Amino acid sequence: MPQSKPEESPIRKIFKTLVLVIGPLILLSFSFGPLLQAFGPSSSADTSLITEQLQTEADGYRAVLEREPDNRIALEGLINTQLQLNEPQGAIEPLLKLVELEPEDRGLRGFLAQIQQETGDFEGALEQLQILYEEDPRNSQVLEELANTQMILGRNSEAIALLENHLKEVPEDNDARLRLAFVYARDNQTDQAIALYDEMIAVDPSDFTPVLGKAMALSSAADEDLRAQAPELFDQAARLAPPQIREQIEQQAALYAQSNQPQPVESSVDSEDPELTPAP
Repeated sequence: MPQSKPEESPIRKIFKTLVLVIGPLILLSFSFGPLLQAFGPSSSADTSLITEQLQTEADGYRAVLEREPDNRIALEGLINTQLQLNEPQGAIEPLLKLVELEPEDRGLRGFLAQIQQETGDFEGALEQLQILYEEDPRNSQVLEELANTQMILGRNSEAIALLENHLKEVPEDNDARLRLAFVYARDNQTDQAIALYDEMIAVDPSDFTPVLGKAMALSSAADEDLRAQAPELFDQAARLAPPQIREQIEQQAALYAQSNQPQPVESSVDSEDPELTPAP
């Protein structure tokens, strides 16, 4: 029987909001490194000794698995040592075997998908997440990860179809609506993105997340008049947001403003004279 989902802390909710609005590509590279560092050897004088011991343990588990491929203790031991050695790639094969042995363990499958994402195997992660989603289509966390992975793989149309179908079944899922608006914007469907953000703003004008999302969508729009509306919305989002993340919003606004600055046109003299052309 699935366990009830624990209540999220305020900081966790803020972090989740940033992921939903800003997108997975910005935060992805930061999600697993600290975890590996926590498991990994310390920076003390004993580091090399600890590393050697862990490698010896890993070799021992591999020797057991050669004789007993289904030995769960050896599989779990090899996974743990690989993570402590900061070598997540080496944990994938034993994790795949464990998932094969325990296909009903959703937590284990989700952990495999996470490590596959962190090691760049997004196709493998997508396969695991699709299985999890088919088993529980109303699980918002799995839905979010599945849509994120589809976006990373450049399959925006699949992510849009997934989220649109989900909202037909669960229209009250505001996180999915926010994610869908973000994917619309990423797919250059600015009008659809703005329409969704406007709907959410009308429902709750005090919520900064759709305001921030709309500001970012407008900043990327092809229409210059739409882009000109973005700075005011960034300011509004910062005013509405909790103090803990106002600085991040201001940084995002500055990045978007900088990226939309008109670029100087090089003169024909500069383009023809190598000595006047800046080095790459």
